[in-house]
Amino acid sequence: MTFINPILLWGMAAIAAPILIHLFMNRRIQPVVWAAMRFLQSALKKRQKRIHMEDVLLLLLRCLLLILLALALARPVFRSGGGGGFARGSEIAIIAIDNSYSMGQSDGGATRFDEARQVAGQVVNSLPQGSSVAVILFSDVVRAVIPEPTYDLNLAGKIIRDATLSDRSTDVPQALKYALETLERHNGGLQRVYLITDGQATGWKQFAEIEKQLRKPEVKTRVILVGNPEEHNLCVSGLQLASSIASVGEAAQFDVEVSNFGTSEVKDVAVRISVDDEPPSDEGLIEKIPGGGSKRLALYTKFRTAGYHTVTGQINGDHLPADDRRTIALRANDDVRVLLVSGDTSPEPTENALFYLRNALTPVPQSAREEYFIKTKTINFTELEGMKLSDYEAVVLANVPDITRVALDALGAYLDRGGGLVIFPGARTSVPFYNDNLGKRLGFLPATLGAQRGKPDQQEKFFTLQAKGYTHPMVSIWSDPNAGTLATAHFYSAFELKPETGHTAQAGEPQIVLKYNDGTPAVMERTWGRGRVILFSSSANTAWNDLPLHPAYLPLVDRALGSILMRQDARLNIPVGSTFEFVCDPDWASKDAVVAWSGARKETSSLRRIGMVDNVPLLRFDDTDKAGAYDATIKTDPPTVVRFAAQFDPEESKLGNITKSQLDSLPPATVQVIRWTQNTHLDEQIAKERGGSEFWTTLAMLVIIVACVEIALAGKFSAAK
Repeated sequence: MTFINPILLWGMAAIAAPILIHLFMNRRIQPVVWAAMRFLQSALKKRQKRIHMEDVLLLLLRCLLLILLALALARPVFRSGGGGGFARGSEIAIIAIDNSYSMGQSDGGATRFDEARQVAGQVVNSLPQGSSVAVILFSDVVRAVIPEPTYDLNLAGKIIRDATLSDRSTDVPQALKYALETLERHNGGLQRVYLITDGQATGWKQFAEIEKQLRKPEVKTRVILVGNPEEHNLCVSGLQLASSIASVGEAAQFDVEVSNFGTSEVKDVAVRISVDDEPPSDEGLIEKIPGGGSKRLALYTKFRTAGYHTVTGQINGDHLPADDRRTIALRANDDVRVLLVSGDTSPEPTENALFYLRNALTPVPQSAREEYFIKTKTINFTELEGMKLSDYEAVVLANVPDITRVALDALGAYLDRGGGLVIFPGARTSVPFYNDNLGKRLGFLPATLGAQRGKPDQQEKFFTLQAKGYTHPMVSIWSDPNAGTLATAHFYSAFELKPETGHTAQAGEPQIVLKYNDGTPAVMERTWGRGRVILFSSSANTAWNDLPLHPAYLPLVDRALGSILMRQDARLNIPVGSTFEFVCDPDWASKDAVVAWSGARKETSSLRRIGMVDNVPLLRFDDTDKAGAYDATIKTDPPTVVRFAAQFDPEESKLGNITKSQLDSLPPATVQVIRWTQNTHLDEQIAKERGGSEFWTTLAMLVIIVACVEIALAGKFSAAK
């Protein structure tokens, strides 16, 4: 047993007062001889013993009264042996609140995050006098809202009440690492971590590391779990453009993927799609999704204007609203410009390397080409050096032998800014030039050009493309047997493609788009900078194959161009929390841009300046903790609006909790796990565990009872006398 106010135990010395009074009163009795005394003397002798006992009893009651009063004021505490070493005293506390989007789950009332803020407020209220506290919000990053412990507990309470939810994922080890590092800088006092989370299993994947962090003997941790387990959750886990190119006025197909992260089958899931802030343009029904499964639904929409737009796929709301909609950004095109660079010198149009390619890109009559959204310009390879490549979305080299060093450097800058390069080899292609310059020196090529396979003049000997197993997005449409096949085309000659290995920060991992029937690569691609390079192994015309004569040629060319445009649109779509980088027009350098999340109030918008980074005008924005659409309004004349979108990680939608066996395996000497509910008064519970069980109220009641007994007996004894 210990005492909260031990100095008040000195109050027990007051018991000397009734004892001294008792003794003093006895000493004041003086014998008086008077005549009648002899008649009373015999009676007094009989009562003397009883009177003495009554006086002693009153004396004991008065002493007991003072002792009980002193004990009550000293506030005695009985401590239990548990609590994981959570002793009393001022604390250096770190309150870590999970603000990942799974904390937005609710049961129709308060969300888990609302409960977490309530818990954190109770923790602050429970801190002993003289304690300091730091507050962090954690998801897959740590945001220190009070980075260093402060003694201003009122400030901590206000910061907690004003805390906001993010659309990020959970990473518990990162939060614990930050908390422990903060405590290391503040020695002295009792060190405490209060980890407030929903216990979602995905945030505890690195469980061995978490266990190791929690074994630090000088730091005691309370893991406080909020929210009830949830067994049902639907999530819009994917949304992508299925059409090759999004053009103005044309129906564009989007595939919406819905995942069932619950344990039981769900039927009749309504899905809808909308553009920007407009009402839904299409909707459909997924008949059933098994527990743990996913289904896709094709929906269609049209873009009425050119420029940057957002498309949102949405389902009906459930207990976790953050994952019920997914938004992507893209450009609707009314003017896609392609620069065609030919290496041929033949005067015959049909023998030119670009004849079939140009017609595949603009499959309309000559009179309608001015109005068609894809516009091509054809030049000889000797003219490439003088072209302004930034005016084009894609550049195609067809049977080009080589290009100048100036043109090579211009291509590098063009790709770095997000351009696209397509290469079709031919009889005039200089293999050493391509391998040495576009391959080794610049790293553009996804593969080096090897030996030439087959002979163009021996067309009785041919090889074909693969007949199945189309996995790359550029050719995935042929996975559907109803879409036809690429395997009917005959190839008489092609270069062997030897895939490059590895990748760098600038050059992405090489990917095989299409194979020949013997498994060797026919088409490969890789990202480079912000752009994409696509390398074919055979010619663009009928010199080395008859593919241009087959129906599949047009959609293959169309999807190759679409792949380049998708790479350019990919910069408009980022994971939640990532930095948005947009390559601007050179004339926009040093201009301001106002960036705002679509769900935020206007006054919360942010101002950014377009700056030059490596001679590239870049708009950067990193405050992307919320999923959905963002508008960047660039202060040009008239203003230019660029829309981009942030997507959440569907893994966070798996609401399964950490298991009881895992929680039980946490070290009990340093960790205490508390399951919080609305009926839990955590401040009282923590105070009790920290200080033990007080019973001063019981002592106060005893003081009152003893006082009443003393008064009653004193009155009775006085009357009797």
